[in-house]
Amino acid sequence: MASRFVVDLSGLKLSKSMEEKLAKTIQQAVLASIAETRAQPDVVLRFPKEWLGLVAHIDQLKLPAVEREIGGLIR
Repeated sequence: MASRFVVDLSGLKLSKSMEEKLAKTIQQAVLASIAETRAQPDVVLRFPKEWLGLVAHIDQLKLPAVEREIGGLIR
């Protein structure tokens, strides 16, 4: 089972720098939470260039497919 969390702020007019700041804050919170679980196996992380976010998965070979799927949902 996969967990996906989406934060959609498209209704807000934010500057590019504020978008980047929010993205970094959210990424840091997610990474800190993953680190706290300690029950997870090794996790592979990807920070997509095409959209602000992060993909964490235990199978590096599946990362591109997951990233395409998520990217397709947010366009």
